[in-house]
Amino acid sequence: MDTSHAPAPEKEVRVTTAPQAAAWVPDNDPTRPWSEAAELAADWVWQRSKIEGKSPLLVTNTFQNARGMGALEEIAKSGGQATPQGKKRFSHGPVLAYVPVERTLELALDLARGYSLVVVETDVFPLSEWAAAVGAVNLLDGSTSASALDADVSEALDRAIFFGGNNGWTGSHEKRHARTVLSDLAVAGRIDADAAASYAMAHDVSDKGARRLRTLIESLGR
Repeated sequence: MDTSHAPAPEKEVRVTTAPQAAAWVPDNDPTRPWSEAAELAADWVWQRSKIEGKSPLLVTNTFQNARGMGALEEIAKSGGQATPQGKKRFSHGPVLAYVPVERTLELALDLARGYSLVVVETDVFPLSEWAAAVGAVNLLDGSTSASALDADVSEALDRAIFFGGNNGWTGSHEKRHARTVLSDLAVAGRIDADAAASYAMAHDVSDKGARRLRTLIESLGR
């Protein structure tokens, strides 16, 4: 079939760079108070703020997320609080992203461009592969996380991202290519959909693209 005149897939333009420094607090202990995780992240971002000469910014899913959390409220008062629904525009600076979902993480990545970023993880959106890809320091133990993906899994994800990640797999060709390179891994249960979404966002895939990739992998594994 002649596809030379077929319309190009819709582009999802996303321009980001890796943060200057990155850290995270994994959500790996259901008994850990959220205030403790927030304080660890806040201490780190204040240190980076002094180094980078700019007040830190808080990024949350909603404005209510920071209420009652003294460490977060202090940052919001100093540098401001941004949410995906917020209208106010902020300049770039060091960022603390508190329990972000994909859309919120994308906002945090954009606002932290050229500066540092710390993330408090929630199990709603696991971030271990993002943390491994950007070299984020685990603030619980000072380690730098390694990827849990096997080499052939990360290579397959790289191929899928290279071919279709730039436009978030909006086109049929990109979706078909992703299914081709990821199908066997998904059927074998060797590729986790959440891990793939987290990995993709560390490689400049949009939040919408990461969600499409998760849905695609989940459908392949059924």
